[in-house]
Amino acid sequence: MKGTSSLSLKAWSKIHPPLPRTPRESQQLLKALTSSFRRQLDREYPPSAPSDRDGSNDRTPENPHSSVHATDRHLRAILDNPLFRVVPSKSAAARNGSGTASRLQQRIAKEPMVVFDELVASGSVTLPTLRDCLSSQMLLASRHIGNGLIQAMKDARAGSKVVSWWFASDSATRQMLFKSRAATTTLVKFLVAEGRQGVVLDWLRMLANHDIGGRNGQLPEKIAQQVFGHLLVNLVTAEIQYGQGLSFAMRYYLQTCKSQMFKDNVVLNLSWQPVLLPAGVHLCESLMQSSPSRSKELDGAMYNEYIEVLSRLAPSSCLLATAPLYHPTHPDVKPFLDFVDTLPPGRVDSSTGLKRESFVRAGFDALRLLVDQDKRRDVLYLARFLQQQLPEKTDSANASKSNHGAYTEREDLLSQLDLALA
Repeated sequence: MKGTSSLSLKAWSKIHPPLPRTPRESQQLLKALTSSFRRQLDREYPPSAPSDRDGSNDRTPENPHSSVHATDRHLRAILDNPLFRVVPSKSAAARNGSGTASRLQQRIAKEPMVVFDELVASGSVTLPTLRDCLSSQMLLASRHIGNGLIQAMKDARAGSKVVSWWFASDSATRQMLFKSRAATTTLVKFLVAEGRQGVVLDWLRMLANHDIGGRNGQLPEKIAQQVFGHLLVNLVTAEIQYGQGLSFAMRYYLQTCKSQMFKDNVVLNLSWQPVLLPAGVHLCESLMQSSPSRSKELDGAMYNEYIEVLSRLAPSSCLLATAPLYHPTHPDVKPFLDFVDTLPPGRVDSSTGLKRESFVRAGFDALRLLVDQDKRRDVLYLARFLQQQLPEKTDSANASKSNHGAYTEREDLLSQLDLALA
């Protein structure tokens, strides 16, 4: 009996052509899909007529927020996925065998992102291999210093590669990334170096809604908030070290805090206070450790917003008393003195909310401001308090060289004040 044409493989191949295997075929598919999407978008959202002021012959810059641009970017991300362009090696695809695992680790140490692409292409990415690829790439970039380090991080495109894989993955795989704080910490560093802070902000918005996308992307509120807090600290830390510095780190922090604190014009949910506060503490401690010139680069109005946010997150706290000391245009010692008044006599423990070293550092910064303002009575009061906070001689002998240097410098300052005020 003669077979019917409906069972012909050739007929089915015409209906379901094979996926592209070469970059050229991928580009052809991209053009076809883009044209189809654009025609549909033009039908649903007709383009507006050009205005009179656009009469020049110069090409109008592409609007990054347009649906057409978003479609192009999304399709390029899909076709740039290693599933389309990388043939996985047998060593990357293999999952068993100690010898193969050893060779894989050796390759990860030498060419981590090449191995990562192969793992993506073979569907073999695991949390340990992801973490190892990112840490190895950071180690390779760390051979450079200064701007060379940041350039090496950009050139590796580790952040972009992982993000492309993440957005193309199902919800279970997406959750896998956030199960490792070490992996996300390193990943955010790469994303900041590449100028892709927007991805981290998008993740924060997803976590705030307890949904990272996909069919089963919903997360329990407690877990979502925990990951949110870690990710916000990572963003602030990375922006200071690998991005555009304290000013932009504070801007991202305020943007994130205000989106949650003033959401739907309701009172701040108390569960968000411990989520948002750690990054605020890190910002303040970074201000203490930075040079005065870097602090003065901050915008005064933005710094006022930062203090306002802290007043809501941590009222009557040491952090709120300390932050005004580092205001770029109007440093204020009074909140710190008022806070010291509330403390019991003697040596203060770490219950102030800041690291003990940070608290003592803030105290001496306040003391220098008082000296500059010639407020002798307050200088004497604060100097006596700080004298009690310095470690005993035996403790200082066991301290590290850097801490010992700071201890000696502070002792000298107090001695000079004793002579001046005598």
